[in-house]
Amino acid sequence: MQKIIVTMTSYPKRIGNIGFAIWLLLYKQTLPPDEIHLWLSMQEFANLEKDLPADLQLLCSQKKVQLHWLSKNTYVHKRHEIFKIANKDDCVFLIDDDVMYDNHLIERVMAIHKQHPNAIICYNNYSIHAYSGRHIKYIESKLGPGPHVNKVRWCGQSMIPVSAYPKQLLNEKILACRDQLSPISDECWVQPWIVLNHIPVYFMGLDWGTDLDPKNGKTSGLVSWTHQKDANGYEKRDNWLYAVISHFPQLKHIYGQEFKYGF
Repeated sequence: MQKIIVTMTSYPKRIGNIGFAIWLLLYKQTLPPDEIHLWLSMQEFANLEKDLPADLQLLCSQKKVQLHWLSKNTYVHKRHEIFKIANKDDCVFLIDDDVMYDNHLIERVMAIHKQHPNAIICYNNYSIHAYSGRHIKYIESKLGPGPHVNKVRWCGQSMIPVSAYPKQLLNEKILACRDQLSPISDECWVQPWIVLNHIPVYFMGLDWGTDLDPKNGKTSGLVSWTHQKDANGYEKRDNWLYAVISHFPQLKHIYGQEFKYGF
């Protein structure tokens, strides 16, 4: 039986948002999820549940909400742990901890999923693959919603059918490289494997959602850090993507062939 599953993660700076974010999913979505999985690190919350806000503790006692504690902090990658335990027919919604989404989001995504069951569905507009050397250029796609294969870049705000998730990312030998190659960004890590597997990506054209806390939104925190420049002049996300692509020969070949990616 197919389940609609939400997977989320957070960290101390934003943990105050999570209770409200989960409440919105449970009680405001026109099609609520069957399960919500929250992945947190014991390295960031030493006292476990005692370190969590009272509203979140209360919500975690509900049957639909499952709290998971991980010994290692793997940042946004924590939310991908769900693909190790979800069933192949399930649909997994990656939900940010700082955003209020359209109340019809899940219902609309699932309607598209029925039409394109093998596609990853991004909630918003995103960009085509465009690179200047190693630098990721943001050029908004004019391709239409899709689904498209190897044209539209994947965005983390998306629904991934478990059956479409890149199987290589469940391989322990490959997974062992992730934290060295792309420690913070799941987009830099997952995106090349989507390309390699020719997984179609559909984008809905919604906006990015409303910040739950305008003073602590998507322009701050770990996301903004990915755009900081390293000593070589490239943004951190550029260097992470390069590290992933150059480490695996099959990814290096397809990025050079498909996108003229510069090495």
